[in-house]
Amino acid sequence: MVRGLFLFFIFTFSSFGLDLHSNIKSIISEQNYALNRDKIDQIFAVESEFIDSNGNLNYAKITNALRVNSLLNLSYSQPINLEISFYSPTSDILMFKSVSEALKSLGYSYFLSKSLKSDTQGIVWQITMNSRFILDPGALYKELGKNYIFIKDIKRDGQFSFVYSIDATKAVLSTHQYISDIEYDLNKPLEPYFLNISNKSEALIKSYTSDRWICVIKVLDRDLNLITQIKSDKPEKEVYIKFPPNSYYMLIDDAFSLENIKRGLKIYIKSN
Repeated sequence: MVRGLFLFFIFTFSSFGLDLHSNIKSIISEQNYALNRDKIDQIFAVESEFIDSNGNLNYAKITNALRVNSLLNLSYSQPINLEISFYSPTSDILMFKSVSEALKSLGYSYFLSKSLKSDTQGIVWQITMNSRFILDPGALYKELGKNYIFIKDIKRDGQFSFVYSIDATKAVLSTHQYISDIEYDLNKPLEPYFLNISNKSEALIKSYTSDRWICVIKVLDRDLNLITQIKSDKPEKEVYIKFPPNSYYMLIDDAFSLENIKRGLKIYIKSN
C-alpha cells in the first residue's frame, strides 16, 4: 500500500505539465468548476499570464483571480476537518521543516501529523487540522517561494482533502544573519541559531564570561542531513570547528537551556 502511494505521487510529480485547468478544478472543486466553466475559460484565456518566472503555475495570481470573481471560498461558518498531503522527492527533513515553518507563518500552528512515510523515492507527509479556513494555495505559494520552494501541482481527492506536490530541490532555508570573516555578535537567542555556512571553511564560537554555554553544534548538508556534531558535558568559553565537505547549515544550541547563553554568542566564520 505504501509503495503504491509513492508510485502515485512520483507519477504525478514527474508527469506534471503545468495543467492550469486541472489545478483550478482541484482548488475550487470539480462541481464548481463545471458550473462556471465558461467564466473560467474567459478569466484564464491567456494561460501564460499565470506562469511565474521559474516556469511554475503562479498560484498567488490564480487564487486572486478566482477570489475577485467570486469563485473561491476558503472560509466556512463551522470548523471543518481538513486533510493535506505533501509529496516531495527531496529530503524528508528538509521537506518537513520548510513546509511546517510555512504553515506556522500562515497561522496554522495547530495541526496534527497523521503520517510521515519516506523511502529512496521521497516523502509523503499527511497532516490534519480542524479549522474554519481551507489552506490558501496562493498564500502557501508565496511563503514557500521565499525559500525557493515551489508548488508543482495540487490535487483534490476529497471535499476537504488535498495533495500538494512540492519541489524543494533549490531550497535555501531562512537563517540567522551574520557577516563572514569578522567577529560577529549573535544576539540573545529565542531559538537555536541556524546559520548558512555554504562556501565557508571554519568557525570560532565564543560565549560570554558570565554565561555557562554547554554547547551543541550540528553541521548539516543542504538536505539537513547531519554531517558532524560537537556536544559538550561542561561549560565552554570557545569552540573551534572546521567544516567538512558539503557543509551547508550549522545549528548552535545549548544542551540544557538557551538561558545559558542569554547574552548571545560571538562568532567568527571564515570563507573558503
